[in-house]
Amino acid sequence: MTTAASRFRIPASEMEMIQRLIGREPTLTEEAIFSAMWSEHCSYKSSKVHLRSFSSSHPRVQAGPGENAGIVHIREGICLAFKMESHNHPSFLEPFQGAATGVGGILRDVIAMGARPVALANSLVFGSLRHPRHRTLFRRVVEGIAGYGNPIGIPTVGGEVWFDDRYKDNILVNVMAVGVVMDHSIMSAKASREGLQAIYIGNRTGRDGVSGAAMASRGFSSDGGDLRPQVQIADPYAGKNLMEATLEIARLRLADSIQDMGAAGLTSSSTEMAGRSGLGMEIDVSGVPLRDFSMEPWEILLSESQERMLVLSVPENVEKIREIATNWHLSSAVVGHTIPKPNFIVRKGDQVLADLPISHLTEDAPLYNRPGQTEATGRSLSASPSLSGTHSLSDIFHRMLDHPNGGSSRWIYRHFDFEVQTRTVFGPGHDAAVLDMKDPKRTGVALSVVSLPHACSRDPYLGGALLVSKAVTELAAVGAFPLAMTDCLNFGNPENPLIMGSFQNAVRGIAEAGIALDIPVISGNVSLYNETNGTSIPPTPMIGITGLLPSIRNRIPGQIPAPGLRIAIVGQSRNLALGGSYLDWILEEEIQDSVPAPRYDDLKKLTSFMMTAAHSRRIASARAIGRGGLLRSLLLMVAHDPSLGAFLDFSPAVDPLPFFFSESPGRLLVAYPPDEESSLLETAHEWGVPFRSTGYAARNVWILRYQDMEGTRKEWTESLPGIKHRFQAALSQFMEELP
Repeated sequence: MTTAASRFRIPASEMEMIQRLIGREPTLTEEAIFSAMWSEHCSYKSSKVHLRSFSSSHPRVQAGPGENAGIVHIREGICLAFKMESHNHPSFLEPFQGAATGVGGILRDVIAMGARPVALANSLVFGSLRHPRHRTLFRRVVEGIAGYGNPIGIPTVGGEVWFDDRYKDNILVNVMAVGVVMDHSIMSAKASREGLQAIYIGNRTGRDGVSGAAMASRGFSSDGGDLRPQVQIADPYAGKNLMEATLEIARLRLADSIQDMGAAGLTSSSTEMAGRSGLGMEIDVSGVPLRDFSMEPWEILLSESQERMLVLSVPENVEKIREIATNWHLSSAVVGHTIPKPNFIVRKGDQVLADLPISHLTEDAPLYNRPGQTEATGRSLSASPSLSGTHSLSDIFHRMLDHPNGGSSRWIYRHFDFEVQTRTVFGPGHDAAVLDMKDPKRTGVALSVVSLPHACSRDPYLGGALLVSKAVTELAAVGAFPLAMTDCLNFGNPENPLIMGSFQNAVRGIAEAGIALDIPVISGNVSLYNETNGTSIPPTPMIGITGLLPSIRNRIPGQIPAPGLRIAIVGQSRNLALGGSYLDWILEEEIQDSVPAPRYDDLKKLTSFMMTAAHSRRIASARAIGRGGLLRSLLLMVAHDPSLGAFLDFSPAVDPLPFFFSESPGRLLVAYPPDEESSLLETAHEWGVPFRSTGYAARNVWILRYQDMEGTRKEWTESLPGIKHRFQAALSQFMEELP
């Protein structure tokens, strides 16, 4: 059989597979369907074999991978639905719409589970802000996130950002959504039987986003043409109406199953809902509500126009569902039905345009176990640079604070309404966001989103493990224990063995950490082909972990409330390696050190200690020692009060660079009343957690005293207003005029 050139950029080898599967040349519509369903974005053909190492098995898990979003049980009758997803390619092409539609899409994944969204968080990576192009990209992405989340009424409660020129040609925009659902209202994306009516509700279909899944499954090139028409257009006001309509349909139990028309639009939603049950789906594209009546059938099938849901229902509920859609000013139409024959049949009136076994689109999609190769870093353990000359504590700290990576993120989160819904207890600026579930027992839910671009590029395996460990440390800081995890795995071209090797190692690190810490992976996303002209981004997995606070009253803030409180370092101070740290990034090529290996048993003990201390309310504030190490974390604890500083005196002797700048997870700074010290020491001893009192919070001072490894006493004093100004201005100076 001769293989014709693909009209939809399907590789020749895969066109041959298609012809063998169906025994003939595909029609134009069928080829379009294969191009979407076999795209990397939809089929996970390069990653699926490795994602099987993630464990989603746990008594708390109510829905795992394969659904629109994962669901975990948190308390009697109450569940949490959440998922993380990327919108990298669209955001680089059209930053406002790319980011806004990323927010809308992840919200609909949660809504389709019957859950009301209660929070958003994000993780963003850009090139240097010294480039005008990236200042524009950054500003418009932030505005796009706010431009959807604010109007629809979902608070953006947390996030993080990293600037690095290795991402100058491919930015990363990852968004996480969290929703609350009662266990009896959980929906599924799996059709239960034949004869169900397929009801389209939402905005009308247009040409925006046609073949968006395929576009997101390949890299950019300088001669790639204008891909902006493949970026979807957001409508948050229609999104709000669709949310309310969908939740009403779910609450009244009118639907059999629901799925967002996301990647590959009507094609993926209809084939996946039927295919999960071994059923078929027959669709008539002439019934689809359109904005552009000149659209070809394949364009209708592949359009990713936003704010659309596919609802499957028994015939007697169709009119009730359509009435709800009308009441919320949404278009609706019956566009098909489930059939016993397990095929995807597409019609336009009496004309059959496609007739394909759904298994050919899903189970029979190519599955690649691509070769992976581990890159030799050439880095080994050796002496760190000495504290002299340009490596003085003061100089290093100033260099960190002067860079946007070390500064305040206030410029970002001031765009977001993070208090809407009145659930937000801790919003942006804390280690982990904390939400009030407003149930009779006043349960709290915490949320930590983490990426470690530099650590993961140094060692993808340890970097992946550190992601989980860092998030667990941040949850412990607010008094929460981990529930479950979602991920967003951002990598370059998987056909490159070095890229594939880093992917395999990062997945292995995340999987092992999750199993060791008893944290199931219940949802996620893979974004590959983040490359331009053959140059890929560094390995950049991101994760989000939710945590539980049995009582919201016992949460621990990240800001020291008043002077006079004692300050201590809690947690193991072993293995304070500098590899992959912010200091390592600042002093590129000077630090020959390994990425620290997590100690899972120590993390479990730390979590138990903090839960106990939170229950007894003996700790006034806590902060994970994270980006920038101990000194920057201390500054974060006092940054809210212009005159609040600290006096710390460290003994015995310390090796200054690793002690002050290591980001090894499992260490916290805690502040507490002096009269609680003996009780905290006793609790720490019971849990086997080191507790080292180091000083106290004080007005108008920043003084650190320590003894170096040669036995010399040192004192470091800073101008408190000076370092706080550096911290506040580091990012905002690029984005606005300062007085």
